[in-house]
Amino acid sequence: MTEMIPYHQQQQTDYQAATAYLASLKSAVGRRGMLSQLRRVARILGAPDIDAVNWATLNAANVRAILSRLTDENKNLAPASIATMLNALKGVARACWERGTLDTETYQRIRSIRPPAGSRLPAGRDIDAGERLALMQTTARDRTPAGVRDAAILAMLIATGMRRAELCGLRMSDVDLQSGKLRVLGKGDKERTVYLRNGALRYLRDWLSVRGYEPGPIFCRINKAGRIFPEGALSTTAMHKIITKRAAEAGLSDITPHDFRRTYAGELLDAGQDIATVAALLGHASVTTTARYDRRGERAKEAAAACISVPYFGG
Repeated sequence: MTEMIPYHQQQQTDYQAATAYLASLKSAVGRRGMLSQLRRVARILGAPDIDAVNWATLNAANVRAILSRLTDENKNLAPASIATMLNALKGVARACWERGTLDTETYQRIRSIRPPAGSRLPAGRDIDAGERLALMQTTARDRTPAGVRDAAILAMLIATGMRRAELCGLRMSDVDLQSGKLRVLGKGDKERTVYLRNGALRYLRDWLSVRGYEPGPIFCRINKAGRIFPEGALSTTAMHKIITKRAAEAGLSDITPHDFRRTYAGELLDAGQDIATVAALLGHASVTTTARYDRRGERAKEAAAACISVPYFGG
């Protein structure tokens, strides 16, 4: 079994605190994300998984050591990623404290650790109108059940900017096909409403006419023979593979699921929608997060740069 390094010797042992912390999270998306972070911690400590770490040995010094090791191994890691791991460790520390395996003073010292300062621009790129057109035209030509489903997936990513986990989690009870209203359950178990219009709503109706209208996930598995499994929801990994496959078919090799979200936000802001409305549609808790997707400022900076002339005498 793996102990925290460095640490002061303690009598307590608690190999289940991480599992208890994960169980306390309301969102399945959040649980998966934090599980990934804690498995990363376990690997840093040389443990095979989270249940092989004695979490009762957590203290402020070794939490800082873990974060330092993380940044040493990943020089370009964004401050937000480090903050997420810190939050995971704080959550486990709280679980230990609640379970009586960590004293109050140690827990409070861990709680007082501040996340790193700084920020990064959103990863990825915009998908321009021509690329979106190519994606939809190429996928819509495939009239197999998988083609009809995948066209609806792409249309909804373009039209709503949903996270892929949110799209995977959509169920028949979440959609009103008459109004195009969708109920989306996002990060932190926060519910919001988005709306489908024009082509996006028609692609979804096309898919559901093939899928059928029985309860279950909207986007479900289809085997190679074209058999539809209405009860089998797509995983986020399967969703990613679908997007990668359809982008490659359209001659686009560098598109990720998050690029649709980035593009959606930029398009709405370019169209003059206020940032609070865009934040609500994206499910952002703060407009500060949404502002990172605002590309209007970049164009203003680019235009300003053109005002400065540098004489060139080379060549």
